[in-house]
Amino acid sequence: MKIDKEINVFDNLKKAKKKEYRLKNKEHINKYMLRYRLNNKNKISKTTKAYYLKNCDNIKEYSKNYRLNNPDRIKEYHLNNKDKKKKYLKEYRLKNKEKGKEYKRLYILNNRNLINANTAKRRASKLNATPKFANIKKIKQIYKNCPKGYHVDHIVPLNNKLVCGLHVEWNLQYLPAKENLSKSNKLM
Repeated sequence: MKIDKEINVFDNLKKAKKKEYRLKNKEHINKYMLRYRLNNKNKISKTTKAYYLKNCDNIKEYSKNYRLNNPDRIKEYHLNNKDKKKKYLKEYRLKNKEKGKEYKRLYILNNRNLINANTAKRRASKLNATPKFANIKKIKQIYKNCPKGYHVDHIVPLNNKLVCGLHVEWNLQYLPAKENLSKSNKLM
């Protein structure tokens, strides 16, 4: 028991001396570490990747918990670093154009109904055909649930010589693609 206490005291003394040394030689240590990082980029990269692969689940769990427990800190960081983030994203997009194109292509393929809903919403807003009482969530749901081979059609067209319909949920129906294309903006 007495030996354990002596070892503990010795360890604490060692830690205090190390801390004191670091504080005195902070500038020298920083220069040394900068030189080391510049000269050993590959080595650092390999060890970092190996560490990440070994501890991937723990890192993801820690990150998830941090985001859940510190939303204010994260929001504050993003607000304080808008320019830095903007610059980084611009550089990233320039370096990864092909990756961005592929991501966009896959997004469009996987979210076709959402794209159609947004396109219809835009077209309707240009015509001032979406009233304030329109239930946008229901409209998106209609587009999302559209069966394959069908189109979402406006029963009363948004733009017609006789009458102009509204972009609301009760003015939408599913029509086979061929019928919808032949109908165009006619009133049936």
